[in-house]
Amino acid sequence: MKINKVLIANRGEIALRIIRTLKKLGITSVALYTLEEEHDEHVKQADEAWPLGEGSLDQTWLNIPLIIDIAARSQAGAVHPGYGFLSENAAFAQACHMAGLIFIGPESQVIEKMGSKIIASQYAKKADIPLLPRLEGPVEELIANAPAMGFPLLVKAAAGGGGKGMIKVSHAHELQHAVLTASQQAQRYFADDAVYVEKYVENPRHIEVQVLADHHGNVIHLGERECTLQRNHQKVVEEAPAAGLPQDVREAIHENAVRLASEVGYTNAGTVEFILDENNQFYFLEMNTRIQVEHPVTELITGLDLVALQVQIAEGAQLGIEQDQVKQQGHAIEMRLYAEDPANGFRPSAGWMNTLLFPAMPGLRVDAAIQESGRVHASFDAMVAKIIIHGKTRSEAIEMMQKALGQTLVHGVKTNLTLLKNIAGDQLFSENRISTHSIAENLIRWSTPKLQQSHMPAPIIAAALFIWLERYKASDNSTAWRMLGKDTLLINGYDKNIFYHPVGCTGIWMEAADETVKVQDISLSGQFLHFRWNNQDYSVVYSYSQRDAMFVIEGQDVGVKLPDIMPAPREHINGKIPKSLTLKASLYGKVLRVNVAEKQKVKIGEPLLVLESMKMENTILAPDDNIISRVNVKPGDQVIDGQTLLLFESIA
Repeated sequence: MKINKVLIANRGEIALRIIRTLKKLGITSVALYTLEEEHDEHVKQADEAWPLGEGSLDQTWLNIPLIIDIAARSQAGAVHPGYGFLSENAAFAQACHMAGLIFIGPESQVIEKMGSKIIASQYAKKADIPLLPRLEGPVEELIANAPAMGFPLLVKAAAGGGGKGMIKVSHAHELQHAVLTASQQAQRYFADDAVYVEKYVENPRHIEVQVLADHHGNVIHLGERECTLQRNHQKVVEEAPAAGLPQDVREAIHENAVRLASEVGYTNAGTVEFILDENNQFYFLEMNTRIQVEHPVTELITGLDLVALQVQIAEGAQLGIEQDQVKQQGHAIEMRLYAEDPANGFRPSAGWMNTLLFPAMPGLRVDAAIQESGRVHASFDAMVAKIIIHGKTRSEAIEMMQKALGQTLVHGVKTNLTLLKNIAGDQLFSENRISTHSIAENLIRWSTPKLQQSHMPAPIIAAALFIWLERYKASDNSTAWRMLGKDTLLINGYDKNIFYHPVGCTGIWMEAADETVKVQDISLSGQFLHFRWNNQDYSVVYSYSQRDAMFVIEGQDVGVKLPDIMPAPREHINGKIPKSLTLKASLYGKVLRVNVAEKQKVKIGEPLLVLESMKMENTILAPDDNIISRVNVKPGDQVIDGQTLLLFESIA
């Protein structure tokens, strides 16, 4: 059956990715959006856009009757679920079928089978695919019998994903709490409290295989991807093919993936995931019954459009490609740009993205939810963009990735760009000496900006350019600024006292500490500042916003801002500074739990409440010993950055 119009039951970068292929195929695209997403890029790019209204995810993006109704009213013939949301919801696939819609994905019964890790493992066992030792059953039996397996162990939600309901247990006394907690998390996130226990692999790699299957019995694979570098069980870096994999192991993993897809009667695009131990022994992990976030690396090395193939299969056509026709060329790496602060426990960073710029260079593909500027929403996943490189070899791809990241500018929200740069430039990564724990083990080193040895004093030049912009814009772009000045600037978070004076109409001389620069011939051109320093001409990308700016100078990110005007300190009480009267949110999110009540005494570091933002739980701790005066929020409330959560009595 020919598909003419597709409703995309998703948002952000994956919606934009699907829209691109639908346009290429001449298929009309229908986007969905909530009230807060009304001006998002996927809404602008689609042929049609229909509102989901406002409210919780259950009332909007997870509202199956509403989405089916919009599909009917828009006269869409098919639905593409993307990833996340309802993409692996068997009830949604079945509802589409019952409504006469083509679901661009596997059959609902297959989604249901593979959606349970317990049932999926039974199919893997039937297909003679290696499995880790595991224990299944009621929580009481798990608590009683799991110690016999030996520690460490991993408790996992049967219907889980994304690290939710997954807890490592190193000692027997931790087991009961871990099983009960994982079960509670599984119920909250997946409406299924079933958990199981399996043997924990100490330093695993994560290898997955892309499979394609049509309705005519044809099943092929498109090779494997390495997804080992993760944070909080969420992937950060992916590449294809996997580096350093013995050929016999590579072929065996491919064969096992195809065998499982055939065993379960799979159709459309899917991914079979494995973990690999230090002896290159692989074990079945799970099957994802949808398009993966990291599918672009497979597309780049095979030259195939996976979304187009999904549509083709959904229309009932044969694959049209046999296994020996799948060719791989070069090496591809994808790095996920998340709106989060790795140095601060990966705290989410929602808000307005002033500027998001990527370089124009051969071999670079960027799949982003935001084009140059836009809003990063607290209600959704923290991923902003995928930066994807295709090179002839892995070493070339790494060099290209370093260059691309070094020319990327992000201004307005905190991101993991520094983390990505440090990973790309680290010997552990280049030599592929990594495991799923590598980011956690190297977090301090990788989340800290590296001091680059450079002939250019980039921070001081950035400060000079910032001052020039401040004076230039304040004078309505005239050339009449003629003042000497002294200011305190925050340069990459550090205070610098600077002295400056103009050099003609288009230059500035500046001194900070022991460094002096003379920047001349400054001019503006779009997102670039052109200038002359040390008898050489330079162009740097920048973003300027009121009291701050971000510059990328020779691969270094330099943030410059005027310090916030601080209120005068309160008077001391009995010679002591009183403790904080309020506790404010430092992120956008939803209140999951409130652990305290009015008049309750709390100790420093005691958990006060839990906020969920961008699918991550953030526990807010007491800043000092105090007494709760008032609780301003309750579970279920949405809060914004700066909102007062609690008030304290000001005890000395």
